[in-house]
Amino acid sequence: MRAPFQVLVFPYQILNEQPRYLIGKRSDNGVWQAISGGGEDSESFIEAAKRELKEETSLIGCDWQQLDSLCMLPKVYYAGHENWTNHQFVVPEYSFSVRVSTEPQLSNEHTKFRWCGFQEASELLKYDSNRIALWELNQRLKSNL
Repeated sequence: MRAPFQVLVFPYQILNEQPRYLIGKRSDNGVWQAISGGGEDSESFIEAAKRELKEETSLIGCDWQQLDSLCMLPKVYYAGHENWTNHQFVVPEYSFSVRVSTEPQLSNEHTKFRWCGFQEASELLKYDSNRIALWELNQRLKSNL
């Protein structure tokens, strides 16, 4: 059963000392966004993030980090929300970053993937929660380079 939370995952690579971020174009609505999805049953936030990354891209990464960025989304966006009695109106979206070293494989959830620098990704991403999490990740990576 769908759990009452959402995860957002930003895979990244460092090429020539510059971060590159993977975003996908959704097959259902044509929107560019980070890898995302809902928790299942009793899995943890990080377990859901790892599963979503694998399901949507076939990627397995390292250096997972939960970002501070957190968004609340209307629960009516998600199937099964009627069962989430402890969440009257909204559910949390937790953000993660993960370093990857291979290329993604398309699933039925995306029509294409794109590696982008920060500015290009920011301009393509539709949702504020995605842009904020990307900004945080970019700041974290810049401070470590």
